Order: sequence, then C-alpha cells, then structure tokens
Amino acid sequence: MTKEELISALTNGRAEFLETLKEIPQQEMFIPGVVGQWSLKDLLVHLTRWEAELVKLLWQSNQGTTPTTIHFKSETVDEVNERWYQQSSSRSMDIVWDDFLKVREQTIRRVSGFGEQELNDVNYYPWLDSSPLWKWIADDSFGHEAEHIEDIHAWMRSKGKTA
Repeated sequence: MTKEELISALTNGRAEFLETLKEIPQQEMFIPGVVGQWSLKDLLVHLTRWEAELVKLLWQSNQGTTPTTIHFKSETVDEVNERWYQQSSSRSMDIVWDDFLKVREQTIRRVSGFGEQELNDVNYYPWLDSSPLWKWIADDSFGHEAEHIEDIHAWMRSKGKTA
C-alpha cells in the first residue's frame, strides 16, 4: 500500500466511523453493551489507546529504535483491554472525544514521515515478523475501527434502531 493510499484509508476510515456515530444521541454514549460491558465511550477509549500505542510505535521506528509498545509486552490483549477499561472509566466524555479525534491526526503526521520502502518492505523492520509496517498501521487504526463499526451496528439493531 502506498503512503498516499494509507493516509487516504486513515482519513476515510475515520470519516466512516464518525458517520456511524452521527445518529447516536449523546446520552446513549454511556449505555453498556456495545462490546461486552463497554459503552460507546469505553469503545472510543479502547480505540484511542490502541492507536496511541501505534503512534508511539511509529515514533520509535522512525527514530531507529525497536518499539517498546504494548504490542511487544507479555500481557494478553484481553488483559490490556481490561486494564485500560478500568483506568479510563472516570474520564470525561469531552476528554475521551478530544483524544479520539486527535490521535488520528498524530497517526497521519507520523505516517507522513515514512517512505514507501519503510511502509511496505516486510524485511525492513525485523521486529514485525515479516509483516509490512502499513499492515500494523491498518490493524490499529482504520481496520480496528471497521471491526468495531460492526459491533455498533449490531448494538443499534438490538435496540431496534437501523444501522
């Protein structure tokens, strides 16, 4: 995937996610059950935290250092998600929303600093286990959002709303 295509996917993926949220009233952002016990607010925190780790990974990679992000720790994804859920439960919706919007700007800014080879060569970063960097970017950003758009649609249908 070219850098231009990746930035376009980051922009379009976020627009699609925001479009999904557009019809949901503010007070429904706190109702549990969208993904397990999570509300939409909790889901936004989840997406933001994973993408923030991606931003850190991109920064460290661009500095020529091996990333120290959550991706390379011994905690399972479920353990990380639960820890982040517990840590973020008292955050205000305004802060959660602001962080959610700003993390994508940071991702795009970081992606802009990479060349085509860095994004696509499966051997460029040995710590990526023969996977291109763009795939990691997709998985923790627009791909992650797309996965959870389906959860939001299912939740909306369960509430008798069209998705």
